[in-house]
Amino acid sequence: MTSDLQEETNPLILNKPHLVAPLTKVVSALVTIVFWGFFVYLWWPLLTLVAGMLGYHSINELTYAADMLNVRHLTVSYALIVMALSGSLLLWATVEYFRFRNLNRRRWPNAVEVADLASYSSLPESDLKQLQTERRMVAHHDDHGGVMEFESTQHEEPVAGDKTADFALHSRLLGYPT
Repeated sequence: MTSDLQEETNPLILNKPHLVAPLTKVVSALVTIVFWGFFVYLWWPLLTLVAGMLGYHSINELTYAADMLNVRHLTVSYALIVMALSGSLLLWATVEYFRFRNLNRRRWPNAVEVADLASYSSLPESDLKQLQTERRMVAHHDDHGGVMEFESTQHEEPVAGDKTADFALHSRLLGYPT
């Protein structure tokens, strides 16, 4: 089962395996087995080499001995392939650097006018101007995401030197709600 910590940290992840369709479970298991087989296939030459060094020999020792003679040739070939791929990536990075080195494609987004926001949100401009000055507010939305109403939650700031002000400042610094 899932722990309470997982459910609290990300509620968007659905972790209910009993709700997964049986066909999905079978396909997922088959894909996992295929990729584990591919992973072992990729490591097979190294596993064979280690087994040979430990004294285990394959069924066809002649093929194994011939492969051991070709290890140097294969190592050089693989090194050349890795160098060619690395060189092509470095060449590509260099070309892209010279293509875009003097261009600044980052731009500030265009400012949105209050009238545009008012027409988009179906709220009066005066309400939007008030909302832009609020430090804290609560918005109530309808089923389609539109704002139905909003409440200002601005509180009066306590005067410094007052005991309640010191407590409010202390609790605010510690992260406690005031």
